[in-house]
Amino acid sequence: MFVPFFLCALEFKVATYNVENLFDAQREGSEYEEYIPNNKHSWNETMLQIKIAHIARVISDIDADIIVLAEIENKAVLQRLNAALGSKAYPYLFYPNKKERVNIETALLSRFPIEKTSTITMRDQARGIHRVTVTIDNKPLDLYLNHWPAYREKEDERLVYAKTLHNVLEKESKREYILLGDFNSPYQEQKGHWGMGLVTFLQAGDKNAPLYNLWYELPQERRYSHSYGKEKVTLDHIIIPKTLLDRKGIEYKSGSLNVFIRPYMLDENGHPNRWQISNRGRGEHQGIGFSDHLPLTAIFHTLND
Repeated sequence: MFVPFFLCALEFKVATYNVENLFDAQREGSEYEEYIPNNKHSWNETMLQIKIAHIARVISDIDADIIVLAEIENKAVLQRLNAALGSKAYPYLFYPNKKERVNIETALLSRFPIEKTSTITMRDQARGIHRVTVTIDNKPLDLYLNHWPAYREKEDERLVYAKTLHNVLEKESKREYILLGDFNSPYQEQKGHWGMGLVTFLQAGDKNAPLYNLWYELPQERRYSHSYGKEKVTLDHIIIPKTLLDRKGIEYKSGSLNVFIRPYMLDENGHPNRWQISNRGRGEHQGIGFSDHLPLTAIFHTLND
């Protein structure tokens, strides 16, 4: 949708990035075995500093005004990551009150003030969906931070997330919001029902669907943010309601969805250059690589009243 420049008041970039297991070097008891500090896997302060520097490089290059991050262990390591951005550090941070049995959570860095936060909880699910409201050009925008249960597993659990979020959004139909994060589901139904939660229950699809999944803006061959073996999949998403396409308040800039890639972020096969642990993840940390996901970015703007 074309919006004349003179109607635009402020343009801003939104991003989502699963940083792959950013644990600190302090033992808390909830770490994955390979991230227990100073054991046989050699996860330690030195490795943490390298990992933070690598992820900070990506975030700095993205240069988003709002970025949602998945797989952050705690607020302290989020603050260290933000500090590593130097002059590009963000003034506003969000990290949820983490439940005891949750090892990694979603977080947010923002250049816009955070007005309020809340968490959508689900029975028998440890990790919730977090709603963060920011103010942009005096206009409120709700950001729903998602990290659903693992791909190729736990389909029933992902359906709980989809149904719960759908019910919440039914009450928020007139508000302006963005759904983003790692949904661990492809953008469309595939063999074995993968993606059913997004398509059937959340009702996210092309522009004819109630919610618009921005993946449909890219050609088929560019629709991927993660490699599952040799399969390129779309686990990460930015999804918007029709209120961001109505030329009022806050508007999505048509055609701006992008899978953010720099050569250093890819391996020799063109897959995400993930953080390396030897012996197929059972050995030692190598101090090489970034994440097994690629970031997504999209541009939005406010409109003159």
